[in-house]
Amino acid sequence: MKRTGIMVAVCALALLAVAAAVQARDNTPMELMDALATGQVEAVFYGNGDRSVTGRIRRSAFGPEQIMLEPGTQFWAQQEGLQGMTTLGWVPIDLSRRAVAYFEVPTACTNLELPAPTRYNRMVPVRCPEPRMAAVTAEIGRSMPPRAVAQLAVWAIANNPTWAAVVEYAEGMADADTDEERAAIAQGYRLRAAQLLWQVGIDPAEYRMFAGPAE
Repeated sequence: MKRTGIMVAVCALALLAVAAAVQARDNTPMELMDALATGQVEAVFYGNGDRSVTGRIRRSAFGPEQIMLEPGTQFWAQQEGLQGMTTLGWVPIDLSRRAVAYFEVPTACTNLELPAPTRYNRMVPVRCPEPRMAAVTAEIGRSMPPRAVAQLAVWAIANNPTWAAVVEYAEGMADADTDEERAAIAQGYRLRAAQLLWQVGIDPAEYRMFAGPAE
């Protein structure tokens, strides 16, 4: 009888330890790709134009209550000829009150000359393939620059275009009444994108966008 009591007490302590471990795990955000790889969540993603990706995520019975997408998490369109998208900043997903969540991931285009994916296009996430992209997108999430600045910085890393290849985009994002004003604002976006790279230890002179005047 005494041995049985001891065994019951040991089992109770073990259960408490497991419960504490589960609670600690639930309070610590788990990175999306880790959660997917271990089967603790299931998720599907779709395009949403050139600024975001939408997602639906479901956690398992013992899955984490908090999920985090890392900056630079890459989404690839499953239809050929469409843009890939990179995640801007850290994106939290709360699963503490429900097992299923719908959410939107802020992104920027990583394929300059391709059309944006739509809500009908499936997207598949992968870990950030480029450390410099991870650093740039983390800084974008922290400092929240204008959209044009964020996109120019991402294109510099992803596609290394000339300024001539992106100046029309930059001028189109400028809120101005004259061509001269639009050109000046676009050059300001260009300068800020270069400064953003400097802030994370990347020399903008290595990229053609910042190498000189429009060709």
